[in-house]
Amino acid sequence: MNTTTRDQVIADEQKAVDRAYDCYAERLAEMTGAAAATAAASNKDGIANRLDAEEKAAAYDGLGGESLVTGRVDAPDEPGGEPRPWYIGRRAVPDVRTRDTVVVLWTSPMATKWAAVQPQTPGDITLRQDYFDEHGRCGGPP
Repeated sequence: MNTTTRDQVIADEQKAVDRAYDCYAERLAEMTGAAAATAAASNKDGIANRLDAEEKAAAYDGLGGESLVTGRVDAPDEPGGEPRPWYIGRRAVPDVRTRDTVVVLWTSPMATKWAAVQPQTPGDITLRQDYFDEHGRCGGPP
């Protein structure tokens, strides 16, 4: 018999969202660190590369007060496989150490396919939920 309580489910989801924010911060630090390393180059290409890296980091940052994670879908990696949780959000976020996907970009083909699924024909999706709260922020840090 499953004795998981609502509070346990919420706590587990919060841990996953917290991990997403940690990975997001690590990825941003990685991007800005790469820009700083490139800044040491003394040639014109090095300066252009640094500026490009800085622009990419600035675009990746700046959620504008919006939450990173907006939802979750449980679906398999491949059709017919075991479902796993996929977190969907405003930025694609990898784990910088393993390069595993932590957050799928909401505009990616995979996420848009999941968004189009109807309850009467869920396919391999076993769970789909959107995150929001009364303050309009989705899945933000506590």
